[in-house]
Amino acid sequence: MATRHVLMWFDVEDCTLPQSDDCAMRIAQILTENGARGTMKIVGQKLRVMRERVRYRVLDHLSRHAIGYHSDLHGGRPQPAEYMAPHDWLEGQEEFARRERRGVDEIIDVFGRVPCCYGQPGGNWSPQVFPILRRWGIPTYVSGFGYIGLNSQPFYYGGIPNMSHLYGIGGDREPSYYFGIGFELGTDGALEGWKRRFDECYEGLSDGGVISIANHPVQFAMEQWWHTDLKPRAQRERGYEQFDALVKYIGGHDDVEFITAEDLPRLYPDRAAGRVFSAEELRELALNVGNEVYFQECDGMAVSAAELFGMFARFLAQSIRERRVAPGAVCRHLDGPACGSLSLEDVLEEPRSGFVDSAPWIADYLAETGRLPEEIDMECAVVGPGVWLCAAARAVAHLVEHGELPSEVQVWPVNLRIHQHVDYQAARGSWQGSMTWGGFDGTKLLEQAELQAWTLKPAILTSA
Repeated sequence: MATRHVLMWFDVEDCTLPQSDDCAMRIAQILTENGARGTMKIVGQKLRVMRERVRYRVLDHLSRHAIGYHSDLHGGRPQPAEYMAPHDWLEGQEEFARRERRGVDEIIDVFGRVPCCYGQPGGNWSPQVFPILRRWGIPTYVSGFGYIGLNSQPFYYGGIPNMSHLYGIGGDREPSYYFGIGFELGTDGALEGWKRRFDECYEGLSDGGVISIANHPVQFAMEQWWHTDLKPRAQRERGYEQFDALVKYIGGHDDVEFITAEDLPRLYPDRAAGRVFSAEELRELALNVGNEVYFQECDGMAVSAAELFGMFARFLAQSIRERRVAPGAVCRHLDGPACGSLSLEDVLEEPRSGFVDSAPWIADYLAETGRLPEEIDMECAVVGPGVWLCAAARAVAHLVEHGELPSEVQVWPVNLRIHQHVDYQAARGSWQGSMTWGGFDGTKLLEQAELQAWTLKPAILTSA
């Protein structure tokens, strides 16, 4: 029987209402009483406020659940998108680290553990955060929104599993689902409506998958966003009763498992990471490249375009240096290039010497920087990494089949197919939201999202 994994996560963020502390505690209590664990994404400022209010009983209840990170100053100025938008790839990373490290340290100090996930406040998504999350040991990304989507499925991006942008049905696997429980709890018909919504998701996952359910604890008390008016006490209590009933209803299904963000690496392991692909396996991957920059799936694994680039470069470099066909190459995460890639308009013939010179240099560059080069100087032209990847694929296939590099390698214009997964409409819609300044333009964030789409690949569920 296929398992539906239910990920319930809560953005613990409001600092204006003392009652929001109690909302978070009540949710934690209800989940614990029902044998379920949630993922509590906590804002650094909120944590400091609860400590100032001496709300350690609230923190004790939250500590029984998975603890994530939801920015240091939710709603503060500047927003993460605002302070990262002017920066390039490397500068944006360090700006994020400088501004957000305090909140992560606050969580470690209070709960004694590194957050198990990060998710940006509102629409403040940015690709520059991913290398910093890896540096800090934060292993997953959990949010309802992002600029990247992959057929309504969980995916790897920036080297970590992402549960975001899971809207609707799409792709060649059963969909994952996302929905949020909002202001309606505590009103007539709310419980029945959310049960029906869950049933729709449940039936849609006949082969198993994840149902991602989000909420903001303060919504159990706050009349409406950005106000401090409280719901009547009776409505608040009725909301908790309905939430308890919904958790019981979901947990009453034999093929439902409550999970937290801590479980995502187990459910969606990166089976390609650290694996040595044989020369013959590299040949098969190379033959599938054609003239497109895109990820590939094989034998229950997924390999990003950046990982393909790295394996081809290392394989060619070792073969050239040792003057024999290398036995294979290891798959390692690489970030995309730091700035825009060069395009090519004509088909060119690259002499063998061009690849003999380029591959070892590239392999050294990857080892030193952990990211793809912005441009590659070959004999026939200076090209971007996409052009080189597709040309290298043809060279790899020939090398494995014939035991030597071809005398010439064709260099073609390529299709950066990975860019189709960057959601420009969602990004621009988020910039017009209530959290950013009027007229905010995050065009550079979209540019960086495209460059880091080199790291995109499906996250494959191990068992359902």
